[in-house]
Amino acid sequence: MEIYRYSELRPGYFRKSIVTIGIFDGVHRGHVSLLRELKNIALREASEAVVITLWPHPRMVLFPDKSIKLLTTLEEKLSLLEKQGISKVILIDFNEQFARIPARDFIRQGLVGLLDLSYLVLGYDNHFGHNKEGRIDVVKQEANQFGFRVVQLPPVFHGEEVISSTNIRLHLELGNIEAAKELLGYPFFVKGKVVEGNRMGRTLNFPTANLQVEPYKMLPRVGVYAVWANVDGNTYPGMMNIGFRPTIQPHLKEKTLEVHLINFEGDLYGKEITVTFVQRTRDEIKFPGITELRQQLEEDRKIILQILS
Repeated sequence: MEIYRYSELRPGYFRKSIVTIGIFDGVHRGHVSLLRELKNIALREASEAVVITLWPHPRMVLFPDKSIKLLTTLEEKLSLLEKQGISKVILIDFNEQFARIPARDFIRQGLVGLLDLSYLVLGYDNHFGHNKEGRIDVVKQEANQFGFRVVQLPPVFHGEEVISSTNIRLHLELGNIEAAKELLGYPFFVKGKVVEGNRMGRTLNFPTANLQVEPYKMLPRVGVYAVWANVDGNTYPGMMNIGFRPTIQPHLKEKTLEVHLINFEGDLYGKEITVTFVQRTRDEIKFPGITELRQQLEEDRKIILQILS
């Protein structure tokens, strides 16, 4: 996949481009439907399918005090786009200066001037430009003036629910892993680096890898999960706890991610692990003592192995 920086583009790089623009957080089933239409038009027109996406998320720049958690990091998003057969991505380095560009200027100077726009494919709720003024009526006015075509797709539903990044985040906040998977089209996952912990898991005979993930990465609801853990190309059944270690560290304020790889032996420090969520099994509980915690972990392992089998 070829990745271009919008700020480095010059006229002539692209010819008669078939373009879509969006955040594409999660690259979920709704996005996949749009990308399929984009590729179909490009094939029919014998032209190039181009995806424009922004990083960081505009809300992270414009409303830094109102934190947003993202389904995918930039690396993950680009990887998912590539898996959908997208070969050309233009990355906009979103900042306050870019946010002030009027939608009409972006269309004329960017999409038409730099990309030689032929088709613009938009989602049902897409709007861009300063103050989100790039609504579909504005886009169509520009299309009539500059000779490109506009295709706006309807929302994609799962049952009666619109497939959207917002709805997927809501499911994850509630711990509804299976529902999130249905909307995503794949199991939700996190990638993290194994960092030093308090080694309490070894005392319990349940050694855990403490994962450090990007601070803006969306995490499911606090609790215990059946997961698959991939490290060094090998996949292991695992049990993950997301929470605050109430039994061991009752005053801990910072959320932790700990995963126990069942049937794994070896040193994980410094390695990257990809954890794929399968099912939430219970809430995080404060136990009377270490003995009760160890007994519960034994029960957790039995349940999780049954789930993963």
